[in-house]
Amino acid sequence: MRTAFRDKVRILTIIFFIGMIFLGMITLTAHSSKLQYEINTLNKQIQESERTIRSLEVQIKSASNITNLEARAAELGLVYPGYDKIVYLDNDTAEIGDFALALMETAYENR
Repeated sequence: MRTAFRDKVRILTIIFFIGMIFLGMITLTAHSSKLQYEINTLNKQIQESERTIRSLEVQIKSASNITNLEARAAELGLVYPGYDKIVYLDNDTAEIGDFALALMETAYENR
C-alpha cells in the first residue's frame, strides 16, 4: 500500500513538473512573440525615418541649388555688388585687431 501511494505521488510530481515546464515554454514563447512584434514595429519606424531623411536631403539639395539661391536673393532685392562697392584688404591684415571694425572703416572711406 505504501509503495502504491509513493508511486502515485511520484507520478503526480512528475506530471506537475512537466506541466510547469510546458507552462514556462508557453510563457516564454508568448514573451518572445511580443518582443518580436515590438522589434518589427521599431524596424518599420526606422524605415519611415530613413525615408523621411532621404526626402529631406533631396529637398535640402534642391533648395541649396545655386539657381534657387540666386532666385531667392533676387526676390529679397539682393544684387551683385558693383566694382565700386568691392572692398580690398591689404596683405598686412594680421596687424588689424578688429576685422569687423577695419572692414567697416574701409567701407565708409570708399563712399
